[in-house]
Amino acid sequence: MQENTYQAGLAALEKGDLDEAINCFMATYQAKKTFKVNYLLFETLEKAERYDNAAQIADDYVTDYLKDEAKFLEYVKVMVLAGQIRKIEMTLELVQAFFSEPQTKRLQVQFEKTLAEVRSQEEIETLKKQFKYLGANDVIGQREVFEKTKSLTIKEFEELSQGPLLDPDVHVLLRSAILDELRYLGSEREVEYLSFTKEVRSFIPAALKELTDYLMYQRLTQLLATDSAITPDLKEAALAEMTLKLQLLYPQLTRPFPEPEKLYRVLMDRPDEDEKEKEFAAELEKSLQAWEI
Repeated sequence: MQENTYQAGLAALEKGDLDEAINCFMATYQAKKTFKVNYLLFETLEKAERYDNAAQIADDYVTDYLKDEAKFLEYVKVMVLAGQIRKIEMTLELVQAFFSEPQTKRLQVQFEKTLAEVRSQEEIETLKKQFKYLGANDVIGQREVFEKTKSLTIKEFEELSQGPLLDPDVHVLLRSAILDELRYLGSEREVEYLSFTKEVRSFIPAALKELTDYLMYQRLTQLLATDSAITPDLKEAALAEMTLKLQLLYPQLTRPFPEPEKLYRVLMDRPDEDEKEKEFAAELEKSLQAWEI
């Protein structure tokens, strides 16, 4: 079966039927993943201008692409075409140890050349303005603009982030996502951040941890695992909702409830008679409802 779909894919590719070739190669790849089929699928997706899918497939075998400069150059080009600008910038920084200085220079030239060809300066300036004034949009518009910011370079994203991080009209999940993106990028530029509790705090993003690495998160997941009020079939959904609420509080998970048991009650929307718990639980629910419209 695997050989049949592979041969059928080659035949479709020869006829120029890219969609059929992609379907056949994908079936072959899902049956048994190999770099040979991965690269063939990557090339075919690129020809079909399905750059997002091509980049996603290539990520399975990035180390193998690294072993071949020509293939990695093609990977760099596709990542730019897919709008994964900051991701490929970080990758290029990390892989310098794998290449000689002339090779590294060629990779950088490929990145800059493709970037100049793909990005319309007018569109980028419009996107920068939209991101800078992110709070002027409704929640759906904010999410759409944030998704588009993948097309901004690390430098552009860093320079424009401060405004949205302090804007009360930007949904707190997006403020949290921007801060977390800066953490992921290793940004050492201090930023001010308006938290869910309406406090303005200063952070160096690179010094922050990923949500799941916080001790409070780990304690809360333990409480969920042993919570007999939630049946096993609902544990996964409960964890997803709890994690989303914690993203609202990121990176200050212990404010205003430093005790895991108390915070857990609030996150599960089971506050006791304490008014503070009730109000906070209601605020969390309200924020999630605004996000999920």
